[in-house]
Amino acid sequence: MYVPRLPLIVISVLAVLLGGGWLADSVAASRVERHLSAAVEEQAGLEVSPRVNVGGVPYLAALFTGEIPTVGVHALDVDVAGLGMVNAQTELTRVTVDRGQVLSGDITGAPATAFTRTIRLDGVALGRLLGMTDLDIANPYDISPAGGSAAEAQLTGTPFNQREPVTVIVDLRLVGDQFHMSPRELVDAPADLSPAAAEATREAFSLTLDTRSLPLAGRASRVNMSGGSIFFEAERHNVTVRLADLSPVDVSSS
Repeated sequence: MYVPRLPLIVISVLAVLLGGGWLADSVAASRVERHLSAAVEEQAGLEVSPRVNVGGVPYLAALFTGEIPTVGVHALDVDVAGLGMVNAQTELTRVTVDRGQVLSGDITGAPATAFTRTIRLDGVALGRLLGMTDLDIANPYDISPAGGSAAEAQLTGTPFNQREPVTVIVDLRLVGDQFHMSPRELVDAPADLSPAAAEATREAFSLTLDTRSLPLAGRASRVNMSGGSIFFEAERHNVTVRLADLSPVDVSSS
């Protein structure tokens, strides 16, 4: 069967143009992501380069819109004084940029609609604060965890004055700048535990922490438990981007 050559030629040319455009866009986005990753790594003195993602499909549409929809920085196993290893994620939303910033990735000084920093404390990091080397964090209920100024968690670990692990349900609360973890219920403990020892065991799972000391660049506005870790989140609006904002170890709120 005869097939007209002109439609095939047009389709082929369009495919090449679209494929070439996609490749150019991917290269530009990757170059910007590498630049930001190297800049954050150097500024924060990280041992591992953070993973950076710039939003927008296609990314180079920002040349015409003057806005990068999102910039995300994900840093794993960051050594934070007093906490040990934590994971941190930073996201900037709706970053207003000029053409040079779109191509270079140097967004310092650019205005952004919102800044969000999330850090994750796993059992090792939280256990370090409690003095327990075997701490496990779980959801006490078979439902999706809720987040906000309050949440709950089930902790299992061996307090310093015990030989066997115990399980406690704790309340997680944010009050102003402070995070309070308070034991609510002792759900699993040795049967021969005296009332006084039981109370001391419960208190071993208590913790008060100034969230401004966390690498959140501000006080925590949300706390949540998910996937065996406790998450803290801070958010600011209408910010001017600093390189330190993208650092997973920055604690300043200026």
